[in-house]
Amino acid sequence: MPGLLVLIAAAVALYWDAIRSPFLNDDFMFLEQAQRTPFLASLAAPGALGNYYRPLSRQVYFAVVGPLAHGHPLGFHVVNALLFLVAVMLVADLLGALLPVAGVLAGTAYFAWLPLQHVNLMWVSCSQDLMALAGVLGAFAFHRRGRTLPALLCFAAACASKETALALPLGLAAWQRFVPQPGAPRDARSIARGVAPYAVLACAWAGVAIAMRARSAAPAPLDLSLTAFAAGIVHMFQSLLGLEHPQGIAASLATHAPAVLPLVILAGVAWWLPARVPPARGSGLCTDAAGAPGTAVAARSAGGSVPAAPVTAVATRLVAPPRTALLAFAACWAVAFALPAGPVSYGWSSYYYTLAAVGGALAFGVMLARADRWAWLMLAAGLGWWHAGSTASPAFATVERPWVWTSHLTPFYFQRAAALTDSLSRQLRRVVPHPAPHTRMFFATLPSWAGFQMGNGAQVRAIYRDSTLESYFYSRFSDSTADAAPCRFLFWDGRELVPLYASMSNPWFQVGSDLVLLGRFAGASHAFRRGLDTGGDRMDLMYWLGWSELMSGDRGLAENTWTAFGAHDDSLIWSAHLRAAHNAVVDGDTLNARRHLITAIEYGIGRPAAHAVLGELMQHDPRPFAYKYALMELEVAAWLDPHDWEARKNLVLGLATVRLEERARQELESLVREVPAMARDPELARASARLLRPAGPVVESTGGRR
Repeated sequence: MPGLLVLIAAAVALYWDAIRSPFLNDDFMFLEQAQRTPFLASLAAPGALGNYYRPLSRQVYFAVVGPLAHGHPLGFHVVNALLFLVAVMLVADLLGALLPVAGVLAGTAYFAWLPLQHVNLMWVSCSQDLMALAGVLGAFAFHRRGRTLPALLCFAAACASKETALALPLGLAAWQRFVPQPGAPRDARSIARGVAPYAVLACAWAGVAIAMRARSAAPAPLDLSLTAFAAGIVHMFQSLLGLEHPQGIAASLATHAPAVLPLVILAGVAWWLPARVPPARGSGLCTDAAGAPGTAVAARSAGGSVPAAPVTAVATRLVAPPRTALLAFAACWAVAFALPAGPVSYGWSSYYYTLAAVGGALAFGVMLARADRWAWLMLAAGLGWWHAGSTASPAFATVERPWVWTSHLTPFYFQRAAALTDSLSRQLRRVVPHPAPHTRMFFATLPSWAGFQMGNGAQVRAIYRDSTLESYFYSRFSDSTADAAPCRFLFWDGRELVPLYASMSNPWFQVGSDLVLLGRFAGASHAFRRGLDTGGDRMDLMYWLGWSELMSGDRGLAENTWTAFGAHDDSLIWSAHLRAAHNAVVDGDTLNARRHLITAIEYGIGRPAAHAVLGELMQHDPRPFAYKYALMELEVAAWLDPHDWEARKNLVLGLATVRLEERARQELESLVREVPAMARDPELARASARLLRPAGPVVESTGGRR
């Protein structure tokens, strides 16, 4: 069908920018696994992410395409685009067995212009959805032609690509029920017999997936509640309507016009449609371009010996059932392939419904089965505008809840991630031009939802082309992530990456103290030890190493550490210096008071009073890092005496001041839970209004699409 070829050319033009996207997010981890892990060993494990077992679309795909593409994203995108075009032709093949030319073209155009396809073609890792789609449609095409063995092989490939494919037996059952062929039985037993081989294969692969899930260190969480499945179905309708961000669709449609070249090419399909379609004769939808009923072909749905005609033979089709039956089949197909998204609807994205969209394509084709040339021109403009408006919505969801109405991974998410990945990569190379082999990089802050730091730094290794490098978030610093390797600490200041503590020859005390305030005591212990090994201040390092060990649960090691630097318990000396500190405070001599408190702590290190007063005094010290020390002392006081509500209050306020919101929120919730009256404290109430305010479920840019 020439019109179908023109439609495909329009689709290539539409997605040309998406096909040129860089590697993003998970792509780097899959690439690295293919390069560093023996192929057979990779197949024996869930994979780089550890969340699902999808060997064909992950391990096999990246191992095969990687060498062919020479590590360049364009090669992967070309393979994905070919998979997409094959799927488009298979959709047309299915519609061609049931609908006239206008319906075939309309349904196929709808499928190709669905906004969710933009993500499928923009993100290399969506090979899993495209391979599952092509496999399922290939299996369905062979099944309709009575070729069970190749159908099962295609289905196996689809299952090994993504779990969504497991719903194919339900789709086949719906086909046999609502689209029966001449002489094909429609009773439940016959339907069950026809889909039995596919059901057995689906169950076998489900067993493999469950077994691999049991071996995974980080399996994806599943929500099997009815609410989750209901949310999955609702989001399916959203996705098939192109409502990835319903709140912003009107504004986006009003400000974004269709891409010109794809629109012009798609409009050209009208040449192959009649200027006017006369009233249909006959009972079915299958009429040829002139409106006459198509010639019936007797082909059985499961075991028939006469193959269904390909889409190019538009005048030779199956006798189509009534519109209601076709719409029923379309609805069953869409719902069947939406069900696998139910358990993960808490983090739904529209591309989850790629397979369900085939049902939407059939329904769309049925409704426009008798479109003429002029209707097609309006349809082309409508599809182009719809796609442009939906994919341009500058928003994506961040919270994981089933009833969030915005898709989590949208075109805007990946456009933003691509821009941030590019800028952060250039900044990192500028700040750390030549990292020593085995360097560990720790990022204290990064732009939210950038996707730059994942796992142990596959992207950093790709930037420097050095397989010995690793990178982590700052809070993950520990003996296992840092070991004795060279370390670089960086943070994003709101505009660019800059070094953290770059001016210090020995930054380990500052690193350890940061980790204490983050509640990462094991990591703090390792930092303090490295500080001691590199000649840092012995008194401070051993003092706080003791506290880190104690808060990690090792009291014996903590006491040995304190004893090693000279601290010992003497209540008389402790009491005398505490009294002297009190007198100094009364006299207004806070510097002398702090000196007495430090001495008191040395002779009563486990007594909370001196820590609490010292922390409160140091909160007003203008010297660099004094505020951090104040918070650390307050943390010790609160840990030693959980009933010191004033110390705990000051700790909450201090953590909020230095923008450690998550830790401040935890401390505030704990304090208010234990002492509800503290919620009425004016200072805590103000902090609570900021810290406990529910985060918005959606990140939305007000500055346009990019």
